[in-house]
Amino acid sequence: MSEQHAMGVRLTDELVEGCDTCESDVCLAFSETLVRMAGGVIAGAKPAAIFNMPMRVYTAGRWRKLSRHVLDEALRTYAGALPGYGMSMTVLHRTDKRVYLLVWRPDLLGRTLADVEGLAILRACGYVGATVDQLVRELRHRLVAYYLSLGAGEMTFPHEIGVFLGYPPEDVRGFVEGRVATCRGAWLAFGDEQAARRRFSALEAHERRCRTRFASGEPLRALFAG
Repeated sequence: MSEQHAMGVRLTDELVEGCDTCESDVCLAFSETLVRMAGGVIAGAKPAAIFNMPMRVYTAGRWRKLSRHVLDEALRTYAGALPGYGMSMTVLHRTDKRVYLLVWRPDLLGRTLADVEGLAILRACGYVGATVDQLVRELRHRLVAYYLSLGAGEMTFPHEIGVFLGYPPEDVRGFVEGRVATCRGAWLAFGDEQAARRRFSALEAHERRCRTRFASGEPLRALFAG
């Protein structure tokens, strides 16, 4: 699978150019999931997103399981291509049913993590990294440990991830401290309700535009290019 073919995926395709049926299933499933779950990151309106991708697709009137080998190849291809568009991606965890992914914009995340309040939250949670890469690595280790412990109750979810996802520090702190939210949108807000709703609306507009462009037939590379 070439980078050119992987980045040329269109939602309107039945068979991705240069790919066989298995490769097409994987590329279309990944691309649709990425646009739906990380449209804000693609649009440059959000520093990071965490999401999972099912290992099955529904095509031609039936469910088909994605090939693990082909998916691994596709994820390597996309992970290698994304830095050219200012983005990075890593696999967090796998099960027989899903693969968990983290995608982020290093430059935007760097500005986000430079916020004194946000960084203070991370320091209070035990993060020691000095660079974006180091802090992302620490988050990844915590997420992996959480996923591996599912069912055993040994680890709690690292809710400080909200700092990485671009949530206002007061909202991350409010959630961690169990305060009463003022409103709910893309996340729970604990400060000024009107300001929060403006943030939610702006982010949704970027995400909706990204989804609409993809649904209309624009290739993945066009969305990444802005």
